[in-house]
Formats: sequence, C-alpha cells, structure tokens
Amino acid sequence: MLFPVEPSVFWKQMKTIVEEVVSEKLRSPTPTRQTDLLSQKLLLKPAEVCAIFQISKPTLYGWMKEQKLHSFKVNSRRYFKFEDVEMLIRQQNTSSDRVNK
Repeated sequence: MLFPVEPSVFWKQMKTIVEEVVSEKLRSPTPTRQTDLLSQKLLLKPAEVCAIFQISKPTLYGWMKEQKLHSFKVNSRRYFKFEDVEMLIRQQNTSSDRVNK
C-alpha cells in the first residue's frame, strides 16, 4: 500500500483541502474592471493610453507634440507614466466641470 491512510479517507481530505482553497480564492477581492487593472501598472503603452482616452495613435502623438502628455523611450519602445495619464484625466475633468457650470 502506497498511502498511509485508506484511499477513501485520503480523497475526503483532498476534497476538503480543495474546497478550502477555492472558497478562499472566491472570497479574496480581485480587480475586475479594466481601470482597476491599469491602475496597478506604473507604465502604460501607447495602445493602452489610447484605449483609456478613446483616441487614435495620431491624436496621442499630437498630444505629445503639444506637451499635453509626456512619454519616454526605453530602447525603441515608448511608455507613459500612469501618474501622468491620471493627472491629465483630472485636468480634463476639472476643465469640463468649469464649462458645465
């Protein structure tokens, strides 16, 4: 016999362990929204920034020329700081609040 316990007892213990792990995973909060997932990232790619603002890449590069949004390059890849994107969102929200008043 390979197991020090009866197979039926072993499988009951395995079932209990699996149920505990699954129930714990279900209880722990997980980010479900795209913005929650993005807020965990410190650096964003141009496509991600375009998705956030719902703009095209040419518009994004226009914003960079206007210095509305800053970016930096690592080797040949361009990245944006999440903080900068967040700050631009806040600026847009405050300017739209002023217009609506």
